[in-house]
Amino acid sequence: MNSKKRVFLTIYYALLTTHEQRRVNVDFPIWVIEALDKEAARIGVTRQSIIKVWIAERLEQHKPAA
Repeated sequence: MNSKKRVFLTIYYALLTTHEQRRVNVDFPIWVIEALDKEAARIGVTRQSIIKVWIAERLEQHKPAA
């Protein structure tokens, strides 16, 4: 397992185990889906894990300082 995949899976499993989950549906343009699938295949993870991790990372960047 490459290190990038290991990091993604670590973050993904942390997201799954530490917070209550709620299902949402999001519509994306086809080009976004294709780009997500390409990146997911490149590092060997699922589209869902890419979406979850990228959104979580972005939200962390914008979290107000405590």
